[in-house]
Amino acid sequence: MIHCKELNKDFNSKEELFKALVENESVIIDAKKSEVYKSFEKGLQIVNNQSQIEKAFEDAEKGIKFDKDYYYFVVNSANYLDSHGDMHVDGNWNKTIKDQQGKNYLVFDHQLKRSEIIAMKKDVQMLTAKVAWSLLGKSYDGETYSLVYKVAKDKIINKEAKEWLEAGHDFEASVRMQYVKIETAINSTNADYSKQKATFDAYYPLIANKDDFESIDYFWVVKEAKNIHESSLVLFGSNSATGRIDNESKEEQSNDTLTEIKGTEQLQDTQPKKQRRSLIKKHN
Repeated sequence: MIHCKELNKDFNSKEELFKALVENESVIIDAKKSEVYKSFEKGLQIVNNQSQIEKAFEDAEKGIKFDKDYYYFVVNSANYLDSHGDMHVDGNWNKTIKDQQGKNYLVFDHQLKRSEIIAMKKDVQMLTAKVAWSLLGKSYDGETYSLVYKVAKDKIINKEAKEWLEAGHDFEASVRMQYVKIETAINSTNADYSKQKATFDAYYPLIANKDDFESIDYFWVVKEAKNIHESSLVLFGSNSATGRIDNESKEEQSNDTLTEIKGTEQLQDTQPKKQRRSLIKKHN
C-alpha cells in the first residue's frame, strides 16, 4: 500500500495514486494556497558549522554586491525540495518584492510583538539574488535564486539581536509565506497526465537535493509566493540553505562578484547523509 499525505489515503499502486492526485488537484492546490506557512515548520532541522565557511568563500561565484555596513539575511532559496514536497523556483518572489517592499519586519521567532522586532519594516530592503550554494554551506553545484533581507547594521534595534549578530553567533532564518501559484509535477507516462508530466520533466532536473529522497514521483512547484508581514531569525530553519550572509570585506569587487565575507554560518542537515526521505510512504 502507498499512503498519500495530501489526501490522507492509501492506494494500491502509483497509478491509482496519480489518478487521485489529478482528480483532486484543484482541492489540494487550494488547500496549500490557503495556508500561511512559517518555513521552519516544514520539516528540516539545521545546524551551523562555522569552521568550514572559508572553503565556501573559495567556491563562491556570482552573487550580490556586499556593503560592509549591512547585514544580508537569506530567508528562502529555490530548487530545494522540502519535506512537504514543495519546491520554490526562480522568480517566485519577484512580485512580492514589488508589492511588499517596505512592509515587512525582521523579527525573532515569527513573533509580531514590539519586543521581538529586530528591524523595522522601513529599514528592511527585500531583494532577490543568485547566491552560490557553496556560500550557503551546501555542496551542490551552481547557484540558487534566493530571497534576501538587507538591513543596515545601525538599524538593528533589538539589543539582543545586535549583540548576537556582532558576536557572529549561529542562527537560522525563516520566512512567513503564502503560496499564490502552484503546479503539480507527476512522473507518469499516462497521456492523461501529460501536463503534470511536462511540469515534472521541466523542474525535476533542477532539484538540488535529489539525494535526500529514496524516490521523487510527484511534487509541487511553487511558481509564486507572498512574503507576509515578516521573516524571522529562528532556532531551526526548514530549508537547510538559509541564514545570514555577513560581510566584513577587505575590498569590494564588481556587482557580479562576491567579496570575502567573515562570520557566515555553514549550514548542514542534522540527518545523516545516507538517511533518505520518501515522498511516498509504503506500508503493508
